[in-house]
Amino acid sequence: MQSVLKKGILTIISVSLMFFAAVGYAKDRVYRTDVVVVGAGGSGLAAAVSAAQNGAKVIVLEKMAIAGGSTNYAEGLFAIGTKQLRNDGFDISKSEFYKQIMEYGHFRTDARLLRQFVEESDTTIEWLESLGVGFDAVKMSYADSPVWHLVLDYKEFHHGAALVNRLLDVGDELGVKVMYETPGTSLIYKNGAVQGVEGVDAKGNKVIVKAKSVIIATGGFPNSKAMIDKYTRFDGDKIIGTLPLQKNGDGINMSMKVGAATEGWGLMLHQATRGPGVKPFGDLFTMVWQPALWVNKFGKRFVDETAVFSFVHAANSVEHQPGSFAWEVFDQETFDKYTKVDGIEAGIGVIIPIGTKLTNLEAEFAKSEKDGNPNAVRANTIEELAKKMKVDPKILKKTIKNYNGYKENNLDKEFWMDPKWIMPVKKSTYYAIKIFPQAYVSLGGVKINERMQALDQNDNVIKGLYTVGCDVGGLYGDTYTLFASGSAFGIAQTSGRLAGADAAKSLK
Repeated sequence: MQSVLKKGILTIISVSLMFFAAVGYAKDRVYRTDVVVVGAGGSGLAAAVSAAQNGAKVIVLEKMAIAGGSTNYAEGLFAIGTKQLRNDGFDISKSEFYKQIMEYGHFRTDARLLRQFVEESDTTIEWLESLGVGFDAVKMSYADSPVWHLVLDYKEFHHGAALVNRLLDVGDELGVKVMYETPGTSLIYKNGAVQGVEGVDAKGNKVIVKAKSVIIATGGFPNSKAMIDKYTRFDGDKIIGTLPLQKNGDGINMSMKVGAATEGWGLMLHQATRGPGVKPFGDLFTMVWQPALWVNKFGKRFVDETAVFSFVHAANSVEHQPGSFAWEVFDQETFDKYTKVDGIEAGIGVIIPIGTKLTNLEAEFAKSEKDGNPNAVRANTIEELAKKMKVDPKILKKTIKNYNGYKENNLDKEFWMDPKWIMPVKKSTYYAIKIFPQAYVSLGGVKINERMQALDQNDNVIKGLYTVGCDVGGLYGDTYTLFASGSAFGIAQTSGRLAGADAAKSLK
């Protein structure tokens, strides 16, 4: 395992290497180890390090050419009861926060499993700190509790990538071996137990890893249209994965083939725009995170726009509209406000903090227009703008007139939004950006117990099989718990830590 993210290194490992025996015939590669982890993202690396710390010999199979997966794009972990919170003067009760999460999920969450993750969250932070990972506690927006623990820099890496690279270094010291560009394709299931994994390397050679325990950590299914269509309430043609990481539900599907039960299917949505000239997390992208006027395909306002301060709620509201899209409409004064005067009011984590001025918005808008993007349009009149949006001009003009009036009268008669957030649409040039819901990560997957062991349809343990991170089901209701900022990242680390330790201890 290397401290820098680089191309995969699958070779025939010498029999003389400590911890591993490898035998190769023809193009097959056969390895024997104690624990094999499928996936070198945040949860998989945590599992690998934890297992190795507890005395296990560990091999990790990674589909991509680099480690980390979506953790490279993550920023902070959810945790309660940490020294960071105590030092900042926050006395947050685990029990009360647990109850809030259960209520938010309408009690569709696995209560025992959720309680364990809340209870273990501070221990996970302490464990990571013992490995050399640093943290600070910050808020995500004005609406959030300060339970989000930002990962501090490590070497030249930031946030999630810093944690990934620190775990890579620790794993290297512990003798963990990562095989890059080597996806796991199926589980070896014999005599009522999972006994290893089959995969394939970048050259097409078959890879067989025989192990006493397998830990599934493949990162869910946000890039799988087929799984989104089949298992969630969403339309896979309208919801795409934000990060192109080939997260196609590999581990979940492998587990189901050996009888694993599943639960809690869903997606963590956020609002976005897309099309020619749009950069992920660029200024056009960031603009649709702001609380300007939102209208649907008919030109009608449909939501209190301060929903943007909880992006999962904002995305839910857009997904619910006809066609599963909306438009953000604003004028030149609002354009100038965000580009030159005040900066943005809704940040995207710490990547794009509140107050950032969108200094590239004009250039991105111009490029988008030049490239023929129909999702970012502007005009000198509302009538002309409506035509570019393919919206009835009369309806859009009425919507804007009413909206402007709510500001003048200091009362939002439609959704009772605080009038301070109303941004009148009065001064040319007029702008519109199309808003789409997109999936950052998937929710739901394999049903597990408190030892992270996969369960079958009768809630019996599938011997030798563990599941962690975004391959786990039962931890959310119908919407991601954004107020518990960093939940997915925190659960990934906690589930990996617990699964790795349990898998190693089961060898004794």
